[in-house]
Amino acid sequence: MVSRSDALTRSYEMEPLDGDPAGIRRHANRYTRVAEKVAQAVADLRSTIADAESHESDAMDELARQADDVIPKLSKIQNRYEVAGSELATFADVLEQAQATVDASLRTRESLAADLARYDAQITEAQSSLAWAPTEEIEQRRDELVRLENTAAPMAQSLADARTAYDGALEDVRTAGDKAEDAINEAVDADGLTDSRWDRFKSWVTENVGWIKVLKDALSIIATVLGVLSIFFPVLLPFAVAFAAATLLLSTTLAATGNGSWLDVGLDTVALLTLGVGAAIGSGVKLAQGALRVTRSARLAWAGASRPGVFGSLLRPVRAGLRYGDDAVRVADDLAQAMPTGVRLLGRPTYGSLDDAWRVFRGGGVDGAVFRSIAENATLGAGGLVDDVLLGAGRSMANASFANNLVGLAGTAVSWHDDLINGNILNVSPGLRDLPDAFGGDLLGRYGDWWSEVDGATFDVVGEWDPAGKS
Repeated sequence: MVSRSDALTRSYEMEPLDGDPAGIRRHANRYTRVAEKVAQAVADLRSTIADAESHESDAMDELARQADDVIPKLSKIQNRYEVAGSELATFADVLEQAQATVDASLRTRESLAADLARYDAQITEAQSSLAWAPTEEIEQRRDELVRLENTAAPMAQSLADARTAYDGALEDVRTAGDKAEDAINEAVDADGLTDSRWDRFKSWVTENVGWIKVLKDALSIIATVLGVLSIFFPVLLPFAVAFAAATLLLSTTLAATGNGSWLDVGLDTVALLTLGVGAAIGSGVKLAQGALRVTRSARLAWAGASRPGVFGSLLRPVRAGLRYGDDAVRVADDLAQAMPTGVRLLGRPTYGSLDDAWRVFRGGGVDGAVFRSIAENATLGAGGLVDDVLLGAGRSMANASFANNLVGLAGTAVSWHDDLINGNILNVSPGLRDLPDAFGGDLLGRYGDWWSEVDGATFDVVGEWDPAGKS
């Protein structure tokens, strides 16, 4: 008889079996296609050499001589990729079947474990009650105990069988994985071909892909948070750029080695570019603000230096130059008075309300918000074509910064959407499919499958890309 407590304990130790059979099959198919192309190349080469035997050509004679060395190497490459494709395809089938078995075992636990635990508690209570039962109730309580035990026994057996199936599925995956690894290593070691430094680097990345992806996702989240905060606190922008650049570097490394998608690279590129564009626009807005201060001070000084007569006109530039310093102070005070309250204190933003935050966000950042306030409220020394041009340029750059921030946030939203669907650091995608159909579980599940296919299709764009120019 199966122990109820043992069956319960062992059933609670079961966990879902991770793995992506579809993704493994994609790689297996890619390796198989490479093997087929190599085989076709060998056949074409043999055919070309056979045709050349009936023609006199120094080039074809040289090709025939080189073929004796090239064809055996191509055949070894073909075998390497054939073995890899075949073994990975077999492993994907075993993994998929094992996941189905594990899921069935988990469903059995979900349907029986709670009931068996309840019956187990009732049996323990019935055993205690029987030990202290009056003589006239012993038979009745024994019958109740037997009934409870007979009811619980099939449940315990089903849980034990589910655990046995679970253990068998895990063992099948381990065996298939070891077999595939041994076969691939044997094919690689036996063909005598030497991998390039890039091949060795790709192998290292593949072996360490787990912690590299976790690190990339963590850096991405930090870069996202710093990027949003840098809109309101510009001092954080260099740190946001640094983390975004590190994220892009890891995304590119994963994608180039076949361990990540180029969609991630694109999203991380957008994130880095928007930060860089934001910094450039912010510098432009500051430049426009500084120019506005100079031109308004000069205009105010020139207007105040006006005097009647020819001699007064000749000395006007001198008087304007002497007045410039005092008028520059007046213009600076006027510009400072026009700044929004939240950014007045030593140029460091402080936010007293959501309206302060919205004003900065709408301005594309602190610099844009300051410039907008100046354009709307500062009037001392204003006017003229140059002033209008500077105001127009500053407003345009503030609008561009706002649009740039929206692009960055949109890219972040798509990136987080990708994380949500494909798991990654959030690891919530299984929950989408577990929702009842009435709440859109089936629709969300099908949408998640579609998005995973879209993302997965960007894994193999580069194929066997080699930075040294080999493919």
